[in-house]
Amino acid sequence: MNSDRPDPTRDLCVWLGTLASWRSGLVKRLVKTFGGVDEVLSQTPVTLAGIAGKKASASAAGDGGRRQARRGDGEPVQRSEDEARFLTALRTGPRGLARAPVPRGGAVVAWCDRLYPPALRHLADPPLCLFVRGACDDEELGRRIRLVGESMAVAVVGTRGPSPYGAEMAHLLGRDLRLRGLLVVSGLAMGVDAAAHRGALAAGAPAAVATLAVLGCGADVAYPRVNRPLYDEVLRRGLVVSEFAWGVPARAWRFPARNRIMAALGSAVVIVEGAERSGARLTVDYALDLGREVLAVPGEAGRRLTAAPHAFLREGAALCESAQDVIAALGVGSADADGRGSGRGPAAEAPGFGLGSEYAKALPVLAALADGSLTADQAATRCALPVYEVAGWLSRLEVDGLVSLEPGGAYRLRRQ
Repeated sequence: MNSDRPDPTRDLCVWLGTLASWRSGLVKRLVKTFGGVDEVLSQTPVTLAGIAGKKASASAAGDGGRRQARRGDGEPVQRSEDEARFLTALRTGPRGLARAPVPRGGAVVAWCDRLYPPALRHLADPPLCLFVRGACDDEELGRRIRLVGESMAVAVVGTRGPSPYGAEMAHLLGRDLRLRGLLVVSGLAMGVDAAAHRGALAAGAPAAVATLAVLGCGADVAYPRVNRPLYDEVLRRGLVVSEFAWGVPARAWRFPARNRIMAALGSAVVIVEGAERSGARLTVDYALDLGREVLAVPGEAGRRLTAAPHAFLREGAALCESAQDVIAALGVGSADADGRGSGRGPAAEAPGFGLGSEYAKALPVLAALADGSLTADQAATRCALPVYEVAGWLSRLEVDGLVSLEPGGAYRLRRQ
């Protein structure tokens, strides 16, 4: 946490962490050079600045002509801006950065602090500091950070453009995992990430940290902008964490770096949907390298968004149809200890689908949909009922939130 007392080692951590915000792989190179984090922190700022400065100068000199030639595509300009910010932080030094202002509700957790999450210490290139935000006072912020280090967490990842089924599954996993006392970790991106966070927030379970968002930009930067309301709600009821300094914008290279933090913090990683080259695969690959449990949500065969989870299932990932499967994989007790359903949906419930008696005549329709999406005509054929009667029930079930109408006129059973 932030402190007014001088602490050279802590100041060094924050300085190097800030430099690494603008230079990809800096900490990894330093660890490789000196043999470990502790060895890095035993060096003088002059020594470290000399190594980092030489790297910066060589990079700038070697890329200058190409940067100028390609300035119109945006990325070279970004690299130039990052280089300038890197050199400014390099010149400022540890003591200067130690006096830098911290946003309201913010804190910096350094490698040498007792609140630093133990799970991150096992990374080959751990962040030397974390920039953390929560909409609370300093005492509560410290308590939330401590709980993150003590909690069993599950990272839920997937595509930014999920199908309705994928978004629904991510939401249900987030909700049910939170109800069972696990911390839900994701990246606050659109799609699966946002659905998982919203599910955890919707659980309403009493907890100091409802969900944890790990960003690929500064923790004080709401990215993407469309998720600003969600960002604010996570601040209010959870935590936003980044290894990148305050104000650092999103860049493509920062997201894979973010993914390794998510994988390290989670005792398990669940991939919901993703194409063959999905960025979510990187998080799973990091999790496998770290020895974490990996689970994948199955989807419809042959679909582009099921390519990544199905590939991991073929490679030995555990099947995930509900929070119960995650609980079983982690071996932390009964998934239904809180009295809630398994999250597998009506098809996994007792014969009455867990519904009231007023839905008794709709049971054949629900049973038919349990095998897959159907149009009203197809469902009527399956149930041997008049089309008008089945259509009437489908309309009511849609209003009641038990089924959803998909493009093409097919109805899909919603998981509860």
